[in-house]
Amino acid sequence: MVSRLREDWIQDSKLKQWNSKSSVGNHGTCRCESEKNHVELWEQDSCIRGRIDSVICTSCNVVVSFKIIR
Repeated sequence: MVSRLREDWIQDSKLKQWNSKSSVGNHGTCRCESEKNHVELWEQDSCIRGRIDSVICTSCNVVVSFKIIR
């Protein structure tokens, strides 16, 4: 799994679509069962408590997990 800072993933043509998607609303199950397609997006979303970092699957196009960072 690769971790990307917001400055990096927002400029990537495959990943910048996640800027407008909710980390909670797109939560799902990864069907490819391979972590080689997983990318951790720092500051993918935000909430009252802080920023939300998400792990997404670029193959299945779903949020695999997310965590709130205070």
